[in-house]
Amino acid sequence: MDIHTEFTPDVRYAYATGRIRVLESKLLSSSKVDKMIQSPTIKDALIYLEDTAYDDTIAEMKDPNNYEDLVIKEKQAAFTLMERLIPDAAVKHLFRIPYDFHNIKLLLKRRSSGIDIPIILSDLGTVAAQKVKDAFETENFNPLPEFMRKVIGEALAHYYLKKSLKSMEFLVDSFEYEFLLSLAGTTRIPFLINYIRSRIDLTNVSTFLRIRYFDTDDNFEETLIKGGTLSPLFFMKLAGESVETIPTFFRNPPYARLIDTGVKKITEDGTFSIFDRESENFILQLMRQTRYITFGVEPITAYFVAREQDLNIIKMIIVGKLNELTEGEIRERIPMTLN
Repeated sequence: MDIHTEFTPDVRYAYATGRIRVLESKLLSSSKVDKMIQSPTIKDALIYLEDTAYDDTIAEMKDPNNYEDLVIKEKQAAFTLMERLIPDAAVKHLFRIPYDFHNIKLLLKRRSSGIDIPIILSDLGTVAAQKVKDAFETENFNPLPEFMRKVIGEALAHYYLKKSLKSMEFLVDSFEYEFLLSLAGTTRIPFLINYIRSRIDLTNVSTFLRIRYFDTDDNFEETLIKGGTLSPLFFMKLAGESVETIPTFFRNPPYARLIDTGVKKITEDGTFSIFDRESENFILQLMRQTRYITFGVEPITAYFVAREQDLNIIKMIIVGKLNELTEGEIRERIPMTLN
């Protein structure tokens, strides 16, 4: 990690930061995660969630197969807390907007494919899922916010021109990060701007490696997202390189380690799990920079990122055990925790 971020204290968040410091102690620790992975059954694993932020929800879960209900309920609780602790709408929307785009992508895919495929929409976005669904069903997009109308209109036009669902999805992804980066810019908080730019970089590296490894015919100009610290031109210059040689172009921080580790596993057996894990570890390392801030919005947003990471870890462990994966197979997929 070599991303330097300047932090400016914000007294508006003095109480909220103190509250978050208490809540952080209830996040998963690496030792609890380790014990969950070692547990012989799901029931045994869930015992280690007692006295954490998730113990009440776990106590209500009767069937481990319904783990998605746990994740949704905990995310809803997190956003309820976020609404109370963060007065800045732009900051809160940075974490809700991805769910809006999740809904848009699913509805665009169903509409463009002409197949009434079952989809699960999220109510965690800035716009109620039913409102977005109604707009698609009635073909009246006027009730939706301007950013949604723009994305939907351009995505549909793009699909009618290209007749490619994948190409349309790349376009929507590009719009999503463009909007998030613009939104982060309005907050004037360097930490949040760096967070989004890092997400763009990691998404581009992931896309680039997958295209090169699987040798797809995807157009790099179409798939790569602008706004990261690594420009699309940087990746396009590497288009002729083999996957094995890619790490040599990332010898400097901040991405050298994760790319070196991830590519090694990819070339060994075609598995992207290590790269994906190290990408999430990179984001958590970024969040850890907020541990020594006295007060400000940064520790609060870091808490919500870490909490979502916890939920992904719990989900991976449950799914791994449901599918009878070995301890080693589960462990190699699990990213780090904030604690």
